[in-house]
Parts: sequence; structure tokens; C-alpha cells
Amino acid sequence: MAFAWLRNNWFYPLASAVVLGDVSALYVQDWSHPRLLEAAVVFDLVVVLPLLYLWCYRSRGAAAIVRAVCLASLGIWATGHIVPLEHQHVLGSLSWLRTTAMVVLVLIEIRILFNFYKAIFASDKTPEEIAEKLASDVKLPTWLTRLFALEARALRSLAGFVKGFLGRR
Repeated sequence: MAFAWLRNNWFYPLASAVVLGDVSALYVQDWSHPRLLEAAVVFDLVVVLPLLYLWCYRSRGAAAIVRAVCLASLGIWATGHIVPLEHQHVLGSLSWLRTTAMVVLVLIEIRILFNFYKAIFASDKTPEEIAEKLASDVKLPTWLTRLFALEARALRSLAGFVKGFLGRR
């Protein structure tokens, strides 16, 4: 069983090894070449780890790409915290990349939520059917699907109440 998990999720032990190697290199080196060391850590955390993730989970399609972008953004953030402030030269020029990645992720989330709310208010399907459709599109866990169905039911009730309240006046 452990071998099957490792065969399907080899990214985690490999990523752990890369991160541990980078962190240990940062604390063992004498910082005689700070730009080179910082660039190597940035490259590992921002390029290598997301590419390894994409390679491991390439069958997941667009979801793997979104998670790889998240991982690259997390790599920039983590590098900013593990490289000492006086040795941060490359990171200053990458701040725009992290901001761009965050904007793209927020736009994707807004699109997903817009489609969800559009399905709630413009569809005659039950909230459970809407949540199941969203879960199949985005691949959500079942507990989150139930939460979305509950939210859809509450929003429909609230919309009906507001329409009834405004219709009386």
C-alpha cells in the first residue's frame, strides 16, 4: 500500500528532499557568493518544484497547472523568509511575478464563484445537483460539495425572501 502511494505521489518525498537540501545549503554556506546561492534557491523553489509537481500530476489537467502556479508563488514567499534579508538581491526583481500569479489565481477563483452563483440563481436545478456539477468540474472533496449545496440552498431561500419582501411594497 505504501509503495502504491509513493508511486502515485513521488512529488512529496522529492520536494521534501529539494527543500531540505536548499535550507541546509543556506545555513552551511559561508555566503561568499550570495547572489548565486539565492538564485539557486529561487530556481529550485520557483521553477523546479512546480515543474516536478506538473510532471507528477500531469493527468489532473488544468487543476495541476493552477496548483503549480500556487506552488511557484509559495516558493517566492518561502525564499523571502529563508534567505537572510541582507542577501536578497534576486527576490526584489521577482516581486512582480508573485503579484501576477496571485492576480491570476484570484481571477480564476472569481470565475469559479461567478459560475456557481450564476448556476444557483439562473437554473432550475436543485442545489445538490448544482454542487455536484461544480464538484465534478473543479474536483472538490465531498464535504465541500455538501457545504456548497447548503450555501446554494440558503442563497436561494434568501433570494426568495428578498423578492417576496420587495414585491409587497
